[in-house]
Amino acid sequence: MAHLHHFTDIYPTESRLAIGLMSGTSCDGIGASLIRTSNISFERQVEFLAYHYEPFEPEFQKKLFKFYPPSSFDSHSLLLAHLELGERFAAAVDRLLAKAGRRAEEVHAVGLHGLTIYHDPPGPHNNGHGGHMEIGEGAIVAQRTGITTVAELRAADLAAGGHGAPLSIYVDYVLFRHPTITRAVQNIGGIANVTGLLAGRSLSELSSFDTGPGNMVIDGVVRHFTGGRAEFDRDGEMAARGRVNERLLAELMQHPHIRKAPPKTTGREDFGEQFAAAVIKRATDLGVSPEDVVATVTALTVEAIAFNYQTYLFKSEPVAEVILGGGGTHNKTLVRMLRERLAPARVMTHADFGIPDDAREALTWAVFADEALYGVPANVPNASGAQRKVILGKIIPGRVS
Repeated sequence: MAHLHHFTDIYPTESRLAIGLMSGTSCDGIGASLIRTSNISFERQVEFLAYHYEPFEPEFQKKLFKFYPPSSFDSHSLLLAHLELGERFAAAVDRLLAKAGRRAEEVHAVGLHGLTIYHDPPGPHNNGHGGHMEIGEGAIVAQRTGITTVAELRAADLAAGGHGAPLSIYVDYVLFRHPTITRAVQNIGGIANVTGLLAGRSLSELSSFDTGPGNMVIDGVVRHFTGGRAEFDRDGEMAARGRVNERLLAELMQHPHIRKAPPKTTGREDFGEQFAAAVIKRATDLGVSPEDVVATVTALTVEAIAFNYQTYLFKSEPVAEVILGGGGTHNKTLVRMLRERLAPARVMTHADFGIPDDAREALTWAVFADEALYGVPANVPNASGAQRKVILGKIIPGRVS
């Protein structure tokens, strides 16, 4: 650790502040979490302090959607979006600090997860060398705020032969491991991902992966059926008016990613606008109503989670508690379906543990940034498929004067 002294002069046991920034696959805005933390690795203590969310205005969101398949775009427009997102991330830090009554000089590190443009996990098509591209310039955050910023947190794991995901298993273990209770930490963002915390097991014995779509397909079909007037199914109201079409659901459940064994990661490449368009076309052929389509793709998220629990995660022992996080926690129909499907497991949310449900993902990147400054490897090779442990992220020093 001594050779990394130039990244921090704070002793690991001292209390310090860190910020995490996240723009997720739903492409709806920026989340920023402020934490107080001390110690490192599995001895780390984390206290949530504040959260700030900045939604993207519709015009900017439309601009960003042009960078997703099957759209085409020019490199200059991508560069401009990359720089503008950097400015927006920096502004989110300022507003978070103002809300919390803190100064930038008090903050040890910022962890930045930019907006994912393309995630390409290793496979035969790329000779086992995966890649990940996200936008939102970290150097702008470091210069505007003066805070050392750790960006591109997935790159090192990918370079070591991994998928670059899931990374959150490390923080799930730090926050929620229990000696006698088997838990699932289930995030439902644009994509749904899970960590299985088997009671009393070490991190090297655990698994984490993307189960399939989270809100992404629901959002896509709702945008279509409302002509863009709604970006998502607020409170799950549209799904609640519909009925699940079992034939369509059975077809959708044959998607290769859902049935594939871990390690596995996914994104808009599998479940983005093209997939939503294919679902709508097939539903039209089957004569399925808009409300029934929304109910069916909501059930798809739930059934993909349940299938992966039963097939890959909890074959030897049942899950007792499921801890939900992410935007999907606001979809009452989705949560109700999940509770019914996973019974008798107790379904809770991060809020039950003192962390706002929307704040968890950004909190994750705050922890990773802090670990990076102390030279602590924080990927989990048995989950990501990497060949070795690596220090995550590219460290960008803050202003020196």
